[in-house]
Amino acid sequence: LVADSIAKISNINLETGNLIWSKKSEYPFNSEIKIFKDKFFAVDFKNTLRCFYLKDGTECWNIKTEESFTVSNSKFSMLIKDNLVIYNNSLGDITAVDILSGLIQWQLPTQTSSIMNETYSFNFSKLVSDGSSIYFSNNKNQFYSVDLKSGTMNWMSEINSILTPIIIGNFIFTVSENGYLFTIQKNEGNIIRINDIYKNFNLKKRKRIKPTGFTIGGNNLYLTNSDGNLIVISLSAGNVIKIEKVGRDLLSKPLIYDENLFIVKNGSITQYD
Repeated sequence: LVADSIAKISNINLETGNLIWSKKSEYPFNSEIKIFKDKFFAVDFKNTLRCFYLKDGTECWNIKTEESFTVSNSKFSMLIKDNLVIYNNSLGDITAVDILSGLIQWQLPTQTSSIMNETYSFNFSKLVSDGSSIYFSNNKNQFYSVDLKSGTMNWMSEINSILTPIIIGNFIFTVSENGYLFTIQKNEGNIIRINDIYKNFNLKKRKRIKPTGFTIGGNNLYLTNSDGNLIVISLSAGNVIKIEKVGRDLLSKPLIYDENLFIVKNGSITQYD
């Protein structure tokens, strides 16, 4: 399934590459795609969640949330849990919708109305869940835990990050925009450790680089950066083990598959053991 920036959705056969069907929607899309049984979901630039049938791409229902005056630079995130499709929009609202009826079950605004004029600079992480709560953060120095069933806020910590957090057991790991690794207690929201990943970089370089993504494998955290470097960090000690030059500039978020690490750079894929 493909939803693009010219308001088109397409279903393509994975084995042959042949087009099964293609439909035109009202507005361009700006989100992940999630599939549930015979339906799939996507959010457009107007902050409208749209539900489509997999069979032919016809729309079954849609839910509109408040629009902003500008177009967001971030791709909206979505997850499906307990027959709810939960998503964010360009204003920072988190909305839970019943998959079958298309009715809103709860909605949590996270920003003031002033954000409507500055959504181009408002960025956020993907939504992640442990089955009972939802976790996400933004570049407004806010990291949230929200109850999945009710939409009430469990806690909020002051962390400035747009990277997707990772949950391991009772802990959450994330990396801030200025290169700090945070370890957070999942239930209480307490920050139990902060490690400065960029501490060996001079001030001029620190201002120039940004983290682009991270993953965790074994006891190590692998962080890619906008300067083309891969940084390997020990999760137990929090110290930098290794810095590897992968490319000259922006790298993708690293991916671990079958005990190998993969990174996309300049249109090519690099594999590490």
